[in-house]
Amino acid sequence: MTWFGAVSAWAAAVAGVALALLASLQFSAGVVPWLTMLSAALLMTGAFRTLRKMSGGLRLLCGAWGFVAAFLFGAAHTMVLAVAIPENAPAEVVAGVLNALPLIALAGLTLTVTHKETK
Repeated sequence: MTWFGAVSAWAAAVAGVALALLASLQFSAGVVPWLTMLSAALLMTGAFRTLRKMSGGLRLLCGAWGFVAAFLFGAAHTMVLAVAIPENAPAEVVAGVLNALPLIALAGLTLTVTHKETK
C-alpha cells in the first residue's frame, strides 16, 4: 500500500497531459477552457510534488483528483468533450468515454487517500 501514491501520481501526470491536450483542442475551436486548464495544472503540480516527495504533495494530489472528479461528474464535461469527440463517433463510444473519465478520477482519488506513508 505504500505504492498507491506513486501510481496515483503517475496517473495524474498522464491525465494532466491529456487534459492539457484537450485544452489545446478547445483553443483551436475558439473556446477558452478555464476549468480544463486548471484541472491539468493541478494534476501535474500534484504529481510532480508527490513524485519528488515534497511537502504537501499527497494533499495537493488528493485535492486535484477531487476537483477533477467533481468537474467531470458535472454537466460541464459534456461541453468540454464536445470539441474533442468527432460528430460521427458511435454513441456507445461517446457514452463509454463520458462514463469512464469520472471513474478514472475517482480511482486516482481512492489511491491517493488509501496511500500509507512510511517514515
